[in-house]
Amino acid sequence: YFKDLISKYLKDNAKSGSSYPKWHKSLTDAIFHEVWGLAGISAWMDMPESSSAKIIGERIYFLIDGKMILQQQKISQNRFNALKKALLLLTPEVPGSSPNIEILMYSGQRVTFYGGTLTKEGQDIMVFRKYIVFNYTLEEQARRKTIPEESISLLKNLAQVGFNVLFCGAVRTAKTTMLTTFQLLEDKSLEGVLIESNAEIPLHKLMPGAPVMQLVCDGEALSGITKQLMRSDGDYIICGEARDGNMLNLLVEIANRGTRHCKSTIHLTDVFDIAYDIANMIVNKKGGNLEHTIIKVAKSFHYVFSFIQLSDRSQKRLKGIHEIRYDYKTHRISIHQICRYELESDSWTFAYDIGEDKQAIAKEENFKAFLSFKNELKKLAGIYPMRNYEAVIPFYSKEG
Repeated sequence: YFKDLISKYLKDNAKSGSSYPKWHKSLTDAIFHEVWGLAGISAWMDMPESSSAKIIGERIYFLIDGKMILQQQKISQNRFNALKKALLLLTPEVPGSSPNIEILMYSGQRVTFYGGTLTKEGQDIMVFRKYIVFNYTLEEQARRKTIPEESISLLKNLAQVGFNVLFCGAVRTAKTTMLTTFQLLEDKSLEGVLIESNAEIPLHKLMPGAPVMQLVCDGEALSGITKQLMRSDGDYIICGEARDGNMLNLLVEIANRGTRHCKSTIHLTDVFDIAYDIANMIVNKKGGNLEHTIIKVAKSFHYVFSFIQLSDRSQKRLKGIHEIRYDYKTHRISIHQICRYELESDSWTFAYDIGEDKQAIAKEENFKAFLSFKNELKKLAGIYPMRNYEAVIPFYSKEG
């Protein structure tokens, strides 16, 4: 509507041939975005392979070929404030003066604002992020070299068994993309519950026929809904991002009651300490005994996928797949890596090691997929063997 009015004005006043900054697509586009739209960020919206943009003070950066590149255009303080005000109209319940605010745009981009006491004077920050993968398949992940092509069949079967899986790593390492990919391989007749702090994963569009409830909930609001979720008839739970003790406690409580097919992403990078780290976050927030909570965590999650970025930040890699194993007789927790990324050769190796407890779970869920998973892992371990394979007994494991 605005652009039509701008184009008419330019034509009526013989100004259609006027010059405009080269980072805009047209004169009409330049006028719209500099006055009402996204200012210098608008060019980034049309860059399908750039997942991140950043405004720091007056400077604007785009992630291009894995590196944050300073752009020619700048943004004034007044225009920064106007843009922030316009974006915050999406969430009128959030005070604009808050030092840290996160919103989701209608077009799917996530925007985080930092200001007030968190930033230096004149150096307020906006961080824009968008998903650049819209084909949520293992084949697409293999094409991007995030996972080995040889593992596609292995991972499809693993996703269909029904194990509880964590996807961990730093920001921008493809955790949410892989969680979504696994979810699309899920049995579409099962009833699921997706919980997110921001509504980012559009399962109603990706799985329109699946009975998945999508909830947007964060912070203290999570504390009181565990009982309600247990009564929601959900077969499994998905956490878009387990970022604090409340969300982790909810996930562990539900998974520890025998719920399978659960999935979550988490910003942790040390897989071998993951049970301890999760338990520590839960105890710090909710109280309880640390050793007992560690055991609950180890019993709740079956496999952990870890992801990394390479020096070219546009390149993601599956760093490893680990099985968490808990022995009920000895109370021993052990970590078994079945897939490992070899940085020097940019390739993956495999180890054939599957716990008896995983077979018992599979018999109750999808034993056919489990047998295919076993056969694929054994085959890959024979072709691409992992050197110096050894299960890890973490420091927090207790012998009974």
